[in-house]
Amino acid sequence: MADPAVALQEALFARLEAEVSCPIYDGAPMNTPMPYVSIDRELAVNASPIAGRKREQRLLYLSVWSDAVGQAEVKRINGEVVAALDERALPLAVGRAVSVRVEQVDAQRDADGVTYQGSITVRVITTH
Repeated sequence: MADPAVALQEALFARLEAEVSCPIYDGAPMNTPMPYVSIDRELAVNASPIAGRKREQRLLYLSVWSDAVGQAEVKRINGEVVAALDERALPLAVGRAVSVRVEQVDAQRDADGVTYQGSITVRVITTH
């Protein structure tokens, strides 16, 4: 069976687009108006048993960007992302998402001193 990486990306994007109150991007264009969520990176680790279906543990890294004063907007959007993904089934067109769990959420001021960034790490175990 084909690798579920693209199907996972599509399902993640569709879920966030339907349930989060700001735009979602896989590579935001320069000068994109804030706030928005960016799907930044995916790391896949082989977690297959000796015999059986192929299994990967995937870490997806999302960023929330805001130019509002203070962290409130980033924290609100972080919460929307967590509500959309944590411990919720995520149907895939290829393969299966066995587990979807938000592992880490962070909010901080960016190095420019004005922008705030939220960081969310999502662990997804896929089989195929």
